[in-house]
Amino acid sequence: MINKICPAQRGFLFLEVEVDLGMTYRTIHFLLLFALAITCLQQDKVYAWGWETHRYINENAVDYLPPEMDFFEEYRDYLREHSTDPDVDDLPGYYHYIDIDYYTEFFEGTFPHDWDEAVEQFGYSVIIDNGTIPWVIESWTDSLTILMASGQWETVWQLAAELGHYVADSHQPLHLTLNYNGQLTGNYGIHSRYETHMINPHLSELPLPDSSSIYWSFVIDSVFRYIDEIYPYVSEIIAADDLAAAQDPNYNSTYYNILWEELDSLTISVIHGAIVDLASIWQTAWINAGSPTLSFNNEQSISNVYLFDQNYPNPFNPITKLQYELPENSFVNITVYDLLGKKVKTLVNTTQDAGYKSVIWNATNDYGKPVSAGVYLYQIQAGEFVQTKKMVLLK
Repeated sequence: MINKICPAQRGFLFLEVEVDLGMTYRTIHFLLLFALAITCLQQDKVYAWGWETHRYINENAVDYLPPEMDFFEEYRDYLREHSTDPDVDDLPGYYHYIDIDYYTEFFEGTFPHDWDEAVEQFGYSVIIDNGTIPWVIESWTDSLTILMASGQWETVWQLAAELGHYVADSHQPLHLTLNYNGQLTGNYGIHSRYETHMINPHLSELPLPDSSSIYWSFVIDSVFRYIDEIYPYVSEIIAADDLAAAQDPNYNSTYYNILWEELDSLTISVIHGAIVDLASIWQTAWINAGSPTLSFNNEQSISNVYLFDQNYPNPFNPITKLQYELPENSFVNITVYDLLGKKVKTLVNTTQDAGYKSVIWNATNDYGKPVSAGVYLYQIQAGEFVQTKKMVLLK
């Protein structure tokens, strides 16, 4: 049996090849399982939880904010619907997970939480290969604070929604392990069986948490704390899969009934944690921003005004998103420059329809080569509108 899984896909593309060599025959059986129409040659993507679970977590997190943040209620539907954007955005797959069991230091209590210290100790490529979700959550929380403090509410809602996606991902136990799809223990396909097929029929029946959000003094420490609490569930999921598959090896209803019976309490616990922790992160960013209020009479989404939001995350490494809104069809040019004014990369140079737009910069120049760390300027020209902002690339 030869089994290959595209590592960055995290359970979305599997290629199993069975070769049975007999006395007089040779059987080759190819099984392709697609959760999305993607291949290992495409941009790597990682999907944790099903989309309905992501929406459920974002939607319900609004109810766990303090009364002073009741203006989030107005954007509940937006936060719900955009919770799945990271699954379709052109962002790195390693944003969605961390293989915490790669690091023996984590279980010894010596794993560095600080990004720079982790990179110095293990090397950048090792950190990237094993996922960066704790630092993504930290960085995006900082960016959310900056956006709130500067009143860029259009981007606040988008970033808050996408941040919810990563908080939910980091509560999915199989996104914390090298054995993310059971490929190391013979439990192939457990990733999607657990996070989507098992959970979706029960979402509407789940009880809601009875706790409330709190302020986090150190976001990164809080993230690693709940990762430490959730990681032991990996072995429980694998054991439950073994038990259910022994009774129903074809993964029909009997299998899923047994799997849910074994894992319902565990699953409710991690989903509750995701809801409350997401609310805590939103609350933390808001408090750190000075507890700003949102006046609905002064919304920034004005139909006859060009809007050019701050990129996020910022600082970033190596991907960041730029968002803007066009009140009318316009010829748009967005260009990245270094501090000396030298052009680095043209991101957009075309006529676009009115509406809300976004573009990704992957820290490369016009020739596709990575650029060095530092401060960069990005400028939009649309009609007579011109605006320039700064962003910081870390390495």
